[in-house]
Amino acid sequence: MNGINLLEKPEGLPVFQALLASELDGGKKTAVWIDARNEASTYALRHQGGPGILEKVDIGRAFTPLQHHDLIHQLEEFIEDSTEVLVLPNVDFFYTDGQLSDWEAQELFQETWEKIKEIQNEYGLKVLLSLHSPQKLDYNPNLDIENEIEVRSTDEGLKYQSDDFDQYAYRDGRHIQTMIPYWKEKSTDKVQVKTEVRR
Repeated sequence: MNGINLLEKPEGLPVFQALLASELDGGKKTAVWIDARNEASTYALRHQGGPGILEKVDIGRAFTPLQHHDLIHQLEEFIEDSTEVLVLPNVDFFYTDGQLSDWEAQELFQETWEKIKEIQNEYGLKVLLSLHSPQKLDYNPNLDIENEIEVRSTDEGLKYQSDDFDQYAYRDGRHIQTMIPYWKEKSTDKVQVKTEVRR
């Protein structure tokens, strides 16, 4: 995951938390999360990344368009050398939900989006975001998206699809199911590994 990443997922799945836990696993990397529509469940975040992850994520919550706009414009106060990921679920929600007149909402969103791009570029952050109602915006944020990640729920677990990676395994609790369609054997002087896939 690099640059600006658009996440498309079903409602109610803790996909932001799962991806963020994966990105912050190991090391001293941190993240800043500006929440909209109560997506930032700390219970789900802790479940996905363990108790230590809560110390690695600064969460700001907005409840109005002006609060969201202000939080985005104050982001640099929370970015540290260790900050690697910026999480922005439903980044357009407050600008498309009818709280503001159309021209004011469009102007505020444009300012917000420009600030997000500026911060991502200046600090080299990985941005993980979702859009709620992009069709209501005059400006199309998809023009600036570098990668799209589509997530859907399957019987085997969450299925991630993106141009940047292929998914070869599903995690379901403590079990992992691989999607490698054949026996694969590799031998070296020190190690012999054999993998069997059962369907």
